[in-house]
Amino acid sequence: MVIRDKKQLLANSELLHGLEGDMLDRLLSMTVTRKLAKGETLFVKGDPGDSLFGVQEGKIKIVTTSPNGKEVTLNIIEEGQFFGEIALLDGMDRTADAIAMEKSELLVIQRRDFIPFLEKHPKLCIQVMQLLCHRVRITSEMVEDAAFLPLDGRLAKRLLNLAELYGEEQDNGGVLIGLNLPQQELARMMGTSRESVNKQLQIWRGEGWIELARGRVTIMNEEALQGVLEAAEFE
Repeated sequence: MVIRDKKQLLANSELLHGLEGDMLDRLLSMTVTRKLAKGETLFVKGDPGDSLFGVQEGKIKIVTTSPNGKEVTLNIIEEGQFFGEIALLDGMDRTADAIAMEKSELLVIQRRDFIPFLEKHPKLCIQVMQLLCHRVRITSEMVEDAAFLPLDGRLAKRLLNLAELYGEEQDNGGVLIGLNLPQQELARMMGTSRESVNKQLQIWRGEGWIELARGRVTIMNEEALQGVLEAAEFE
């Protein structure tokens, strides 16, 4: 669903929430709209960091690729969220690729417009710092998980997090993760192989903890997955 009220999109974002109406109006006057087809690349690692993006419609995945071609999905940006803050602020190159997971429409603010505005509004500077600290904490947690949690613990944690963000309660008592999430994409989020993810998912399906459909995962026993995570954290 397209977020038609662009001012509301700005107001609800982590970056800009709490700003007064006139400030939002000024920011809105700086924006342009960009549309992407499914699978289209918005930017790649190394591109100039010259703009901030807000998702009006669709979903954008942020990915990075190792020298040997291994791809890891770092984040999925959904409707109402903004991304691109780091490169926007320091003016350096993009640190990852951004690719549309589906047809998407973005709100774009250029760095040349945003930085002078930021310099005049200390409250916004503080919010930017808070958001960046939050992103650093998330990244640190991902690194720790990759280093210390076994695959089943990492996968359980990822599914529970996705269910919290995108969960849709079903009539059968399960929680459908409301993303088109092929196993290859799930594996990329965790920096592992599709075969390893598939093997663990099939075990949990056999236990009745999850249900699998094409590109969809439904959690049927959240407590069981939580138990897997807790056991992994105490190993």
